[in-house]
Amino acid sequence: MQAKIYHLGLLFCTIFLISHEKLFAEEKPLLTSPLVNNPKSIVFIGNSFFYYNNGVHKPTLGMVKANSDLGKGHRFRNITINSSSLEWHDVESYVTNEKIGSFSITSKNKYKKYEPENYDLAIMMDCSQCPVHPDRKDLFNFYVDQHSKTLREHNVEPSLLMTWAYKDKPDMLEGLASAYIASGNKNNIAVFPVGLAFELSQKENPSIELFTPDKRHPSKAGTYLMAAVIYSSIYNVSPVNNSYDYGIGIENQRKLQETAWRTLLRYQGK
Repeated sequence: MQAKIYHLGLLFCTIFLISHEKLFAEEKPLLTSPLVNNPKSIVFIGNSFFYYNNGVHKPTLGMVKANSDLGKGHRFRNITINSSSLEWHDVESYVTNEKIGSFSITSKNKYKKYEPENYDLAIMMDCSQCPVHPDRKDLFNFYVDQHSKTLREHNVEPSLLMTWAYKDKPDMLEGLASAYIASGNKNNIAVFPVGLAFELSQKENPSIELFTPDKRHPSKAGTYLMAAVIYSSIYNVSPVNNSYDYGIGIENQRKLQETAWRTLLRYQGK
């Protein structure tokens, strides 16, 4: 019985690797991490995939703060519009409006002023079907081009987050991954392989639910997995054993950390 289970495991791993070899045979990422070293200020530009569970920027920042080697002073900003495509975002206004992030009111009702945010890195995502929908895919590429140019003109490095397939439509992933990688290569920007991590996690740890009941948006575990991929992609460090506690259980966090790291290493061809 054990031999049968072992051979089934080998078969699964072979199928997984073959499917990804097919993907990367078509589109290989030229840049898998940002060029900027240890970015301190990051803006997330997207839609509800970013803002579910109080925002993916929160656990990403939590993991950064838990790593003392990265130092202090990191500030992350989430600018999102529900259901939005990249077409909806006035990216230039996000990087030129000095009022954004200029103050906060703490839990103790203390008013704090901040210097204007000068972002080092922008992470963009499009609507969940925009990169592959026949009526939107050309516009996806157009706005990645346009926003990347705008960000660079303001000394902000652009990047993309590869989204995931719907839970009940796994075949979406190949098109999404190919579209994001192709657009990233065209603009010489990093693409973070979150969609690939979702696929691997569902195969390795099916008991960890990554989706809300609508089968599209991320559960809290899904948001954590996304954050782990972003964190490790940007800072070139493993998320495994990162001490930040996101409240989904230490065992689940460890499994998702390992999945994020394996996905990134595979994506980088290591």
